Amino acid sequence: MVEEVRTVKLNLLNLTERKSKLLSELLNVCKSAGDHLFKTAVYLEVFNKPESRFALQEVEYDHIKERFALHSQIIVGLCKDVFTAYRNGGLNFFKYTIPYNVPRSSKLAETENGNPVISVATLDGRIGLPISQDGAWERFNEFLEDGYEFTSFRLKKEQDDWHILVPLRRESEVKGEFDSVLGVDVGSRTLASVTVLSKERVEEQLYFGRDVWEKQRDISIRRSELQSHADRGSSKARRKLRDLKNYESNFVKTRCYQVAHKIVKLAKQYNSVVAIEDLTGLKNARGHRKSDRRTKRMPYCTFRVALESVCKREGVPLIAVDPYHTSQSCPNCGSLGKRKQKGVIFECECGYRANADRVASLNIALRASETIHNSKRIFAQSPKGNVPVNGHDWRDWGSEIMSSHGYSPPERKPTTSIVGS
Repeated sequence: MVEEVRTVKLNLLNLTERKSKLLSELLNVCKSAGDHLFKTAVYLEVFNKPESRFALQEVEYDHIKERFALHSQIIVGLCKDVFTAYRNGGLNFFKYTIPYNVPRSSKLAETENGNPVISVATLDGRIGLPISQDGAWERFNEFLEDGYEFTSFRLKKEQDDWHILVPLRRESEVKGEFDSVLGVDVGSRTLASVTVLSKERVEEQLYFGRDVWEKQRDISIRRSELQSHADRGSSKARRKLRDLKNYESNFVKTRCYQVAHKIVKLAKQYNSVVAIEDLTGLKNARGHRKSDRRTKRMPYCTFRVALESVCKREGVPLIAVDPYHTSQSCPNCGSLGKRKQKGVIFECECGYRANADRVASLNIALRASETIHNSKRIFAQSPKGNVPVNGHDWRDWGSEIMSSHGYSPPERKPTTSIVGS
């Protein structure tokens, strides 16, 4: 059994001036209390590093309750948030939210007219926040009907609007036997290059999400134009820049989930385990300015979260493999090759030549297969000519001519399981 988590962002109707003021005051107090808790965590580290949020809560609960007059469950939530931020090395108040527990500090209810409201605790008693009955509310109710449950949520302020972030959870089963491995390579130009590898052959290779890079390129050009006007004091350009940022974020997130659904559907069709590169810390890597820009534009984190979420919901295991030389190792002989034609084509001295993204997804599938099947033999697809990657969803059924090679891979980090281990 694995826990499946979905988060729904509910929108609130326009609040009265009093309710908006109470929530803003509460958020400011939560920031002050969080700042105090963070300083306490740093102070405790000098003598005895707090091993859990409960240790921090035990030291500061009474003091926070007396000084800031917060609801007890909000204090508990703050201790959890601050301890997590402390362990991760920092606290960003600009993204701070107000944590609530259901039903201790909040409650979902209806008005006499049947309209949904959420009752929340503030510094001056409880208030009811009207929820917009839009598409997000419909999805929220659909999740509840599908067996999801929620015991907490967060209030988040975005500019002058308030939103409710609700994590929903349910338990799902994961199968134990699989026939193939589906390797996923995440790239800057093609969002996801996919290879389905069985024990005998490469079953299928696909490319998804070319339009993401194209859209980001067009938005980048438009952003540069607007920024030049904003630098000259144009308020309209600044507003357009903010809208453009939200548009890009929403588009990328939507496409990531659409591609994730396609990949998981393919994995279920072939009864596959999904494997992806572990690119944690990718945006902190330093390189050439142009390559840095492409790397930081690549939505790896958003796509991985989407893929994990869909895999959990559908009961498909997901594992992460070491990304070292996945696009430079030859799947035909195991040696290192070269990427030519601006990194698009991979060539090896043994004569193997294929699209670099295709090679990377195949190597990811091979590395995961070595762990799952406990086998050191690989099966490489014999490429025929160049592989176009200019479609949004391009299909390559592969060649019937296959070759088997004995191969001992170099030492790498062990494969780690994310879902369904």
